[in-house]
Amino acid sequence: MFLTMTPRRVSLRIVAGATFLLAANGCVNLEDAASLSKLSNEARISLPRVSNDVAETCARQNTLFENTPLAERPATEQAQDCKPYREIADHLAKDENVLADYFDALGKLASNQPMSYDATIEENVAATKLNSALSANTASAGNDAQRIMKSLADAATKGYREKQLGQLIQQDDPAIQSLTQALKKVITVDYALLLSNEEVSLDSFYKVPMASAQPTERLTLILVQRQYAHDKAALEFRREDIAAYSKVMDDIAALHAKLKQDAAKKVSIVEIDKQVGPIIRSIINALSDIESRSNKS
Repeated sequence: MFLTMTPRRVSLRIVAGATFLLAANGCVNLEDAASLSKLSNEARISLPRVSNDVAETCARQNTLFENTPLAERPATEQAQDCKPYREIADHLAKDENVLADYFDALGKLASNQPMSYDATIEENVAATKLNSALSANTASAGNDAQRIMKSLADAATKGYREKQLGQLIQQDDPAIQSLTQALKKVITVDYALLLSNEEVSLDSFYKVPMASAQPTERLTLILVQRQYAHDKAALEFRREDIAAYSKVMDDIAALHAKLKQDAAKKVSIVEIDKQVGPIIRSIINALSDIESRSNKS
């Protein structure tokens, strides 16, 4: 569920569609292009920090379980199998890359650069061992990503250039809208539930021994309380990342909807900048927030 690209891989252009509109109406400011490159780098780093944690939350819960004395564990409880969660996190990252490749393609077409995409369709994530809503929602995102990859491959085969930009945007808007909302659902619903389960494990791991601590263990108790507070704060950072990820997906969907609208009519550069600028700034701010929290945890 990923694209095999040429060796020179271009970073994500969340707003490359805006670049296409500028190119269609006149030359592109190089300073603006540098700004898009900066946004691209932040997106490539920030988005996987959220989706990769689908697997990391499982690993953290297993660490708590393994460090709980046998006498304190429920008789039927076992460590989780984290492999299915790693598979899902891997699929989510590839779906995010498809979104990146799509906007990169718009930028290439705008400048009449040749496209060279080969769609490689992997096994559907629905076949994963994890039989849950998480795998089902991830499969939905994967299906959308596959449609976009096929569209890009078709555009490359037919030698699309600038004049076909509007056609590409029009035909792919449903898949872009569906993919962004599917990714949002995986993170805001399924991943959020995983974090809630982790919080239950975290509270259970710390609260019982803290409550039974003896007066002679005062200094040890202080250290444990500090670690507990740190772990809880990290959990809240991840919940804030969920909100930021959701906003990024909504903004990408809104951006593409605007590009679809403007592709069908003549729009001035000034008007494009006025309408798309707030969306661009919203995306940059949300991605920066994710990166900032990541550096604190």
